[in-house]
Amino acid sequence: MDLSEIRKQITTGFLSNFENEKKPEDCYTDFAYPKFFKLMKFNTERYTVKGFGHFMTMHTRTKMGMTLLTASFTPGEGAEVPYLLIDIMTLGKKRTVFVEYYDCTGKMCNAPLLKEVCDKFKDLQEYAEKPKWYVGERTGYSLIKCGTAEDDEKLVSMINESVKAYAETVRKGSASKENLSGLLKFRDRMIEEGNPSSAVLAKVFGKERAADFFKKCVMPVED
Repeated sequence: MDLSEIRKQITTGFLSNFENEKKPEDCYTDFAYPKFFKLMKFNTERYTVKGFGHFMTMHTRTKMGMTLLTASFTPGEGAEVPYLLIDIMTLGKKRTVFVEYYDCTGKMCNAPLLKEVCDKFKDLQEYAEKPKWYVGERTGYSLIKCGTAEDDEKLVSMINESVKAYAETVRKGSASKENLSGLLKFRDRMIEEGNPSSAVLAKVFGKERAADFFKKCVMPVED
């Protein structure tokens, strides 16, 4: 599973539907941990998306053979869609893919296309994750899957079809500033109570800068 190629597919699959602008490189574009030995190298790409909000990908390569890709879709203009977070991990032949939806809107948004994708791929192996506060906040049509290299084709299809359905849901939906309060509350919880990247980001940046990175890169709501 080539995460560089999947990154391109996710980015094109989403951004091709909207007017967008790539954010300029800064101190959060390329970084490493530890700073000098660089056991983990990170690269981010960030975009503002007209009529939606913000989109970010972060590709992580490690000396231990693990590669990770995170894609964060933040409806920071009040789009009536759930917040989408995609996390992909490869280690040898092992694969883990999370397509996580968090409905932070003022009301439960209607998402039939997302539910259709969930139903299509529900037979893929479930990943048994440890209890975390945010697990209970996900919608029922989230996909928390795992497999091996033999499942690559199905897993990649699941990712791309999820992105396509999400983009279509955004395009067909409405927007309201009332949706932003729930999104901001959820972002605060992700920072204060922990998120999948908390431990790593705290090591890289320290607690305060990790929170700044999360606000500016992972889940930007206000410019």
